[in-house]
Amino acid sequence: MSEMICKNIRSCSACQLSNLSYSDQLLFKQKRCIRTLSPFCKVERITPCDSPLRYRNKAQFVFKKSGSRITYGIYKSTTHTISETDDCLLCTEHANTVARALCKLFLSFKLRPYDYYKGTGYIRSAVIREAFSTGELMVVINGNSPVFPAKRTFVSALLKACPFITTVVLCVNKSDEKLFTGNVQEVLFGNGYITDVLCEKRFLISPQSFYQINPIGTERLYQKAVELAALTGNENVLDAYCGVGTIGICASDQAKTVYSVEQNPQAVRDAEKNARLNGIENIRFTQADAKDYIKTLREQHIPIDVALIDPPRAGCSLSFLNTLSKLCPKRIVYISCNIDTQKRDIAILRNKGYKAQTCYPFDLFAQTKHVESVCLLTHSDIRS
Repeated sequence: MSEMICKNIRSCSACQLSNLSYSDQLLFKQKRCIRTLSPFCKVERITPCDSPLRYRNKAQFVFKKSGSRITYGIYKSTTHTISETDDCLLCTEHANTVARALCKLFLSFKLRPYDYYKGTGYIRSAVIREAFSTGELMVVINGNSPVFPAKRTFVSALLKACPFITTVVLCVNKSDEKLFTGNVQEVLFGNGYITDVLCEKRFLISPQSFYQINPIGTERLYQKAVELAALTGNENVLDAYCGVGTIGICASDQAKTVYSVEQNPQAVRDAEKNARLNGIENIRFTQADAKDYIKTLREQHIPIDVALIDPPRAGCSLSFLNTLSKLCPKRIVYISCNIDTQKRDIAILRNKGYKAQTCYPFDLFAQTKHVESVCLLTHSDIRS
């Protein structure tokens, strides 16, 4: 029987495995990883989630007018229908407390939730981000316009209800993307970011930063990735799809130089701040398409010994993999949140002279079907 007691299990599509006990969830994911990746390499035993509940450091909620009340919840898969809750068990108690407070305040300030079917309303969503190591907490309100009525009074009331909040940001979302955090931002309280600690490094997290949602599991994942990279201090490292620089910064102490590339300009600005925050001087951040950046490295005759790649769920493009193989790093450490696209990419790299040596799965997303994995690939006759 499931260890999760949630009254929304039948209506909510977020926790696909919540009907299973946690031990059975791990067994399901272990078998799935073996079925998918064992044709290429040995799949090690999955590392469990430190806590299968309340592990998310980021909550993104949407809101709904229900009679005389405003409620919160999440969108059901592929629809604009909201599954309501008053306590999401994957999110922290602080996050749910903030969401409940926002519901009451939106109602009292006459701020209507956005209705995608009618195209009316103001509040698109709210993002609540926490830094588990420092206790800092950010609230991001995604509105339909930059005009936020009585914003000072609203923020004062929110802080009174939730005094643990350290910063509040208004973002404007006019796009058709339902959970987009807008580029137009106004800091309503605090400094507009929070600071977390991962692998003894400090990271600034802004409203749009990509940052893994399970920090304890992520630290273990990154430690394994750096271990598989087998750095001695003499290697040039490529950090592709670097985001805010987390994995590259974590590996920088053991590398000669880290060359990090990311297409999102805001993420690159955050990454540069994170490097300065940690006093790291042997890392270079570039805003570019990863395959184009690799061509630049080749043109500049910069050898790459190890590649750390952590692509989005869609995996790597064929053009990126073709270009990466021409760079010919001796070791590739491939971190993935989608083992199906990881399998596809490993098959492509095998035809480029790489052999997958080992795979370590990590359960960073308990109660869901998703699993994170890190695989080591070596070139030619090199072995781990």
